[in-house]
Amino acid sequence: LLEKIINVEKFKIRVSKQIVTGDEDVTMKFYHDALDLGEEGIMFKNLEAPYHHGRRVGYIVKMKPESKDLDLVITGAEHGTGKRAGWLTSYIVACRNKEGDFVNVGKVASGLKEKEEQGTTYLDMTKILKPLIISEKGNRVEVKPKVVVSVTYQNIQKSPTYSAGYAMRFPRITNYRPDRNNKDIATLKDIKEAANHSFLGD
Repeated sequence: LLEKIINVEKFKIRVSKQIVTGDEDVTMKFYHDALDLGEEGIMFKNLEAPYHHGRRVGYIVKMKPESKDLDLVITGAEHGTGKRAGWLTSYIVACRNKEGDFVNVGKVASGLKEKEEQGTTYLDMTKILKPLIISEKGNRVEVKPKVVVSVTYQNIQKSPTYSAGYAMRFPRITNYRPDRNNKDIATLKDIKEAANHSFLGD
């Protein structure tokens, strides 16, 4: 109905995109696409719920990134596929433990851009990381821990998947930080504190 009555004007007014799905992968792609377009996040609505004008009755949930971020170092990457083939497009990121070793805390596959005018691109990051490659196996590479990025996340949970023992949910690169080195990154203590805050709903 809205599509019939709204005259779309670029950069002024448009009908919000929507999908109907129960697939988590489809949902996450829709979420990351929205963030790449500069949107705040996405809304979930129960299709069986009645509509009540002007009322917030618990049938709608918003998902958006946390405003907090962590500076982490890239320790590995994966080659992209499809239109991102030839680029390194997923990045393993790490914090530093009390012994000074790097421990991985997640994989980030969103936040960088595809077009140069939009900011740091996947091509830019690929050029930065390629000289730092230590080893390569399949579509994965290990790199020297030199490149620091700022990463936002929805929450942090305990996880056996990564060597830190924790994993970020819905991580997203917000900035490439050439002004920082791997001594400036978050510590495992920072990760644990952030996980506790996530658990408490802070």
